[in-house]
This record gives sequence, structure tokens and C-alpha cells, in this order.
Amino acid sequence: MVYYKERISLVMRSFCLFILLLIVAIFGVMDAALAATVGNPLDLDVPRVSAVLRQEVIDETLDEYEEVVKVKAAVDLELVFNKDLNTTTEVTNAKLSGQWMMLKLGTTLFERVEPYFKIGTCRVDVSWTQNGTHDIEVGSEFGINGLAWGGGVKGIIWDFDDWGIRLTGDVQYRLTEADADKVSVGNLSGIDPNPDFEIREWQASILLSKKFEVPLKQGNIYIVPYTGLSISESTVDLKITNTSDPLQDWTLFDANNDSICGFILGCDIVPSLTSSFIYSIEARLASETALTLGGAMKF
Repeated sequence: MVYYKERISLVMRSFCLFILLLIVAIFGVMDAALAATVGNPLDLDVPRVSAVLRQEVIDETLDEYEEVVKVKAAVDLELVFNKDLNTTTEVTNAKLSGQWMMLKLGTTLFERVEPYFKIGTCRVDVSWTQNGTHDIEVGSEFGINGLAWGGGVKGIIWDFDDWGIRLTGDVQYRLTEADADKVSVGNLSGIDPNPDFEIREWQASILLSKKFEVPLKQGNIYIVPYTGLSISESTVDLKITNTSDPLQDWTLFDANNDSICGFILGCDIVPSLTSSFIYSIEARLASETALTLGGAMKF
């Protein structure tokens, strides 16, 4: 009876921490972002072998837990502070930034493969100079959010059990129909206030992660740092027209990434051996400057 009371108390504390993380992520970040999170929340399993002796009841619980299909939900607040875009010579200094709040649902198949689906909202800002004469800015000034959705599959390539190291692969695609309420083309007037704004992106990555067990007085926690490389491509389709002269327009000419290769560095935290919650932080560099704060729950 004492064991189950302690377990219920631990679950409640983990749940409260999960909610607190989401509140901080939503309201505590003033800058915003665009990014495709890789992360481990949907492929991180409770370690099969503990570094310390576990009680028999925990062993039995984990055996039962790992036999069933796992359904998991994750919430990610993705922040891109700067992403350089590449397009024609008519366009210079093209940059993109924004905020992305995504709900991710996935399930485990054969304990090695996890397909998932994403849906969420975003606020995107993009700027560039065209023909060296017009400084152009498009974005969301009053909190209007666009719709984003996509999906992917994550899989374990290899488990090095002797070293506790895992090699993971991830492929994903996302489509965004962004909304804009702020459109400026230098000092010109009569600009279409609702331009067509669509972003298509795909990403493939490979990650190397290792589990570490940290003993604490009230129970062990598990920390899983990971790092890896990604190849990504984005197509930013944006066209602005002059309402008084339809033949006059400004466009990014389907701009894409200035650099397709990226570097990923992140860490996942499991509060306890039997926890249903996972917390994560991830940084993405080289192809973009981005940060993600996230949390996942297994059902």
C-alpha cells in the first residue's frame, strides 16, 4: 500500500511538472520560431536494464508495460531565431524566423519503428531585399496563426547494448499555410494585405544517444543526451502584389535553405523508471539557429 501511494504521488508530481513546462514554454518565451524538431520524445523507451538493483514489482510492471503498443503524445514549442534563405540574384538578405507550436501523436511498432503525425499552429516572419530597391517584410504582428501539419517515421537503426548507445534515424515532412497581417514593401501603399504564403519542408536526420542513470534520494532519473546530423530542405512560396497594379509583384521565387546540412544537440529527461512523462530540450545549428522545448506523455 505504501509503495502504491508513493507511486501515485510521484505520478502527480511528474504531471504537475509537465503542465508547468508547457505553461513556461507558451507564455515565457517572447521571441518566436520556425523549425522541424527531431528530438527523442517518441522513441525514448524506459531503459531495459538498470544500473542498480530494481525491486521485483518494478520488473513485473516494466515487463507488462513494454509488451503493449505504446501510444504517445508530445507538445513542442519550436523557436527559430534565424534561418537564411537561398533564391535568385534578384533577392538578397532573405531571412526567416518564427514560432511553431506542434502536437505530435505516435505509436510504437515492433519496439523499433514509430510513425507519427503532427498538427499545430505557427507565426512566421520573413524579410528580404528585392532588386536592391525594396526592403520587404511579411509576418504576423497581431498574433494571427497559420496552420501546420505533417508526419514522419522514426526508427532504431542499431542498439549497442554493451555501451548503452542507440543509433536512431528520422524522416519527416511538414506543410504550412502561414497567415500574415503585416506586409510592407518599402514606403509603397496599396499592397495586398493577405498574400499567399506557403512553406513545404522535409528533413532526414541520424542521431546518436546514450542513457545515463542519475541516483537521487527519492528515486533515480534518466538523462539521455543526443547529437547528430540532419539534411533538410524548405520551399518558401510567397508572392506579394500591388492591388492598384496587378502586374507589379514581389516574390521569393520559391526560396530554399541557404544550407541543407545541420547539427543537432539535445537532451531528454525521464523523471523515474516508471514515469509516463519525458521532458526535452533541443538546439539546431548550422542550417538554422533554433531551439525547442518539449514534453511527451505515454498512454
